[in-house]
Amino acid sequence: MPFNFDQMVDRIADLIAERALGKINERVQSGMRNGAAKGRVGSGRRSSAPKGRMLDMHCRYPGCKNRSKGPRFRFLCEEHLKLPKAKIAAAIEKAAKKSP
Repeated sequence: MPFNFDQMVDRIADLIAERALGKINERVQSGMRNGAAKGRVGSGRRSSAPKGRMLDMHCRYPGCKNRSKGPRFRFLCEEHLKLPKAKIAAAIEKAAKKSP
């Protein structure tokens, strides 16, 4: 009877794959029962709020109460980004002089 090496390797690979799939399913199911699906998987803990510095995201144009688009857009809202750069710079400089 000839020895078929490929057949043996395929059978071993199938057994390993079945066992790994069973372990993965087992861990996912236990994580869902522990409520870990909402936070970090496996630890059973929920993720916390972002830490670090919190940016002031209001529009820097004087008198505007809109939310800005962030530091990439010089902390200006969409409405004030459309204005000419000279007008924006003058208004922000004027506001900076007023505030102590």
